[in-house]
Amino acid sequence: MSKRLVWFASLSAFVLLSAVTFVAPSYAGVVEIKNNQLHVDGSPQPQLWGAEVQYFRLRGGPGKNIPREKVLRLWTNVLDRFQEAKMNAISFYIPWDFHEYAPGKFDFDGTADEDGDGRPDYPSRDLRTFLKMIEARGIKHMMVRPGPFINAEWGFVGFGAVPLWFSQKYPNSHMRNTKGQRTNLYSYHDPDFIRHSRLWLAKVHEEIISKLIGPGRPAHFLQVDNETNFMWQSLYSHDYGPRAVGLYQEWLKTRYGSIAAVNKAHGRSWNEWREIRAPANPRENTAEDQDWYRFQDKTIFDYLKMVRGTWHELGVFEPTVLFTLAESYNATENGLLPHFTYRNAPGQTGMMTVNLYPKTYETPDQPLLNNPFKADLDVKSADTASDHYLGRREEWVLGPEIQGGWWRGVPVSDDARRQTYLTTLGHGLKALFVYYFHEGDNWQNTWAAERVRVHYDQLKKDPRYKSISNDQLPDEFWNELNEIVHEKEFASWEARWILSQGGTQPEKLYFDAPLDENAEPRARFQLIKEMGEKIIGPNQDFLAEAVELTDPVCFIKDSEAHAPTFVPWLNSRLVNSDWAGGLLAYLMHSGVNPEILHWGLTPMSEYSKCRMLIYQDNGFANQDLLDFMVRRLAKGQTVVVFLHDALATSIMKASKPKSPCRDLNSASLRVDGFACTIENGLLYQVRTPLYEWINSDSYVALNDLSLKVAFLDEILLQAKIRPHVRIRGGGDRVVAFARADQTRSQIWITAKSGRGDAYSGKLIVSLADPEKVYDVKSLLNGRIVRIGGEELSKKGFPFDLNAFGSEAYLVKEVR
Repeated sequence: MSKRLVWFASLSAFVLLSAVTFVAPSYAGVVEIKNNQLHVDGSPQPQLWGAEVQYFRLRGGPGKNIPREKVLRLWTNVLDRFQEAKMNAISFYIPWDFHEYAPGKFDFDGTADEDGDGRPDYPSRDLRTFLKMIEARGIKHMMVRPGPFINAEWGFVGFGAVPLWFSQKYPNSHMRNTKGQRTNLYSYHDPDFIRHSRLWLAKVHEEIISKLIGPGRPAHFLQVDNETNFMWQSLYSHDYGPRAVGLYQEWLKTRYGSIAAVNKAHGRSWNEWREIRAPANPRENTAEDQDWYRFQDKTIFDYLKMVRGTWHELGVFEPTVLFTLAESYNATENGLLPHFTYRNAPGQTGMMTVNLYPKTYETPDQPLLNNPFKADLDVKSADTASDHYLGRREEWVLGPEIQGGWWRGVPVSDDARRQTYLTTLGHGLKALFVYYFHEGDNWQNTWAAERVRVHYDQLKKDPRYKSISNDQLPDEFWNELNEIVHEKEFASWEARWILSQGGTQPEKLYFDAPLDENAEPRARFQLIKEMGEKIIGPNQDFLAEAVELTDPVCFIKDSEAHAPTFVPWLNSRLVNSDWAGGLLAYLMHSGVNPEILHWGLTPMSEYSKCRMLIYQDNGFANQDLLDFMVRRLAKGQTVVVFLHDALATSIMKASKPKSPCRDLNSASLRVDGFACTIENGLLYQVRTPLYEWINSDSYVALNDLSLKVAFLDEILLQAKIRPHVRIRGGGDRVVAFARADQTRSQIWITAKSGRGDAYSGKLIVSLADPEKVYDVKSLLNGRIVRIGGEELSKKGFPFDLNAFGSEAYLVKEVR
C-alpha cells in the first residue's frame, strides 16, 4: 500500500488533534498579530488592501475549449486593474468541483481532456500559472480559501463547490427537511461528506497550498471554509435526517443527563431518548427552540473543528499561517447568528472575520444603505471577540468580503460603497478585501433547469395539461410540479423560477462589480482607485498600527442571547443584529465611540476601563452578569439596561435603591423606564427601544432623533462621559469617530452622513493639546486647515459633507 493510501486510511480513525498544543514545524515562517499589527517573518506589514480574484470565473466563456491565450489575457487584465488600484493583498477560493472533475481525478494545470478531443477542457484550471502571475507582480499577501464548501454563488445547486458527482454518488449526504425531502445543503454530520472533504483538502494541500506557506511565501491566511451558517436559512427547514436527529438526542442527553430533566425543561413526557423529536415549527415551544438553536450552533462548531483538525493532520499549523473564518453577522428569520465564542475557539476553529453587505435590497426612498451602521457593529464586535482567539488584546480585523456591489436590481451607489469602506477603516479593519471585484462565468448553472425540465415534460403529458400552451399553464400545474421536484430533487427548488432563469444562477455572474466579466473597469472602479490612491496607499503604515479612540462606555453583547427568547415582544435575531447596530449608532450620535465587549468571552480585566455599561436584556442575563452589575454600581458606575426589565428588577432586589426611582417619561419624549440610585451608581432601565429604526432604511427620514439623542446626552452628562471626538452641537444623522497612532500625534477621523442634504459643522477633538498646532487634512479633496490645539479642543475644525457623504480627515501635530 502506498504512503498516500496509508495516510488516507488513517482518516477513518480521525481524532481532533486541534485540542492539543502544537509546536510549529522548524521550517515554518511566522504570521502573527502583534502590537495591533500584522507581522510576517518578524517584520511589521502595512494596511492590507485587496480584492477577491476568482480565476475560475475568468474562463473566457461558459463552455469548454476556450483558448488558453484568452484566459491568460483575462487574468492579466484583472491583475493589471488590481495593481492600478494600489492593492497589495489578494484572496481567492479554490473550488473543489472545478478541480476534481471526476472522483479522484484532479486538474490544477488546465490540461485535463475529459472529452478526448485533443484540447484541454478548461485552461482556466491552471491555478499554478495564475499563482505565478500573482507572485511575478510582487503581491506578497494571499488569503487562500479552499473550502470545501465555499458558497460563492457557485456550482450546480447555486451555492457551494461540492461536486455534482459527489451529490449523485451520495444523495443521502444532503440535509433533510421535516418531510424527509433533500435540501440543497450538505449535512455536516454525514460521513461521506466529511471523508471526501478531507480527501479534497489533502489533495489541494499536496498540489498547491504546501508550496505557498512558509518563510518568504505569500499565503498568510488560510480560511477554514466559508459561510457555514446553513446559507442563512431557517433552522426549521433542514437537518432533520435520522443521523442529525440522533445526534440531537445525544446532545440533549449530555446537556440534561436524564429524560426527566429534558421533560421538565421542555414541558414534555418522552419515555425514551429515541422518542424525542426536534422542533419543526418555531415559537410552539421556546425551550425546545432554544436547544435546537444551540445544537445547530454546536454542529457548525464541530464541523469547523474537523476542517481545522484536517489541516493539522496535514502538517499546517499556526503560526505558519493564520487560520480564519468568515461569516456575515446577520440571519434570516429563525436563522442562526454566528456565535463569537465558537467562531474564535483558539486552536480549534479560526479567527472570526467580517463578511459585510450593508445594502442587499432595493429601497427607492433610501439610496444609501439598508443597515447604515452594520459596518460599525460588525467590525467593532469582531475586533474584541477575536482577542479571545489571539489570547490578548489586539486591534486587528480582517474583512474577506467587503461589499463591491450587489445583484441586478439593487443599485449600490458610490456614496454607499465609500461610506462602507471608510467606516470599516475608521473602526480598525486592517485587511480590506473587496468582493466581488469582478464578474465572470458561473459553473454548471443549467443542471437544475435540466433536471426540472425532465419532470416538467413528464407532467405536461398529463391529459389535464397536454393541450394547454406553456405560457397558460395554471397554478395547479406549477404546484404539482413543485411537489414532484421537491420529492425527486431538492425541497428548496421552485420549479417555475428555475425554468425561467435557466438554472439556479444565470450563465454570467452579475454583481455591479468594479470590473465586468472581461475584467474591464466600470465607472465603479474609479472609487476603488480613489480608495487606493488617496485613502489607503499614502496612509498604509499609519492605518496598520493605529488603534481606535474609544470612550469609557462599554456595550456588552452575549452570544448566548442569540437563541430564541421567552420574552414575547422581542426577537433575539433583531435585538442582537439590527437593533444592536441601532444602539451603537444611538451612542455614536451622542459622540460616544463605545467599546464592544462580549460577556463570557472578554476577560474581566477589560471591563476596568468602563465607566458606563450598556446592555440589551432579551431574557438571557444570568446570575454572574447580575452580580457583576451590582458590583459595578457599588463602585459608582452607571448601568443602562434597554428592553426587558428582568435584569434591572433583579439588580434592585439585590441592592436596594437609596431613594425612590424616577420615571423617565417626559412631555417631549415618551420613554417607558425608570432611573434609580443604587449604592454609589446610577441604574437606568429603558424599556422603549429608542434606537429601533436608526440602523434601518428609515434612518434618512427620522425626524425625532435629536430628541432621543438629547435624552442620552443627559445620561452621559450624569455619568461624566466626555467623548474624544464629537460634533459641536450634535449631528442630526451625522456621526464621527477616530483612530490614533501610539503617541496620539496623528488622529484619523471618519465622518459620515445619513442625510439627503448637505451638512456643515465642526468637529471637536477633546484630547488636542492646547499648546500645540495641528494640520487637518481632508483625504478625499486634499484641503488642509491649520488650527491651534485650544480651538480644536473647544470649538473644533470645520467640515462639510455632501448628501449621504463620508470623509476621512487626518489631524496631525505640526508643532
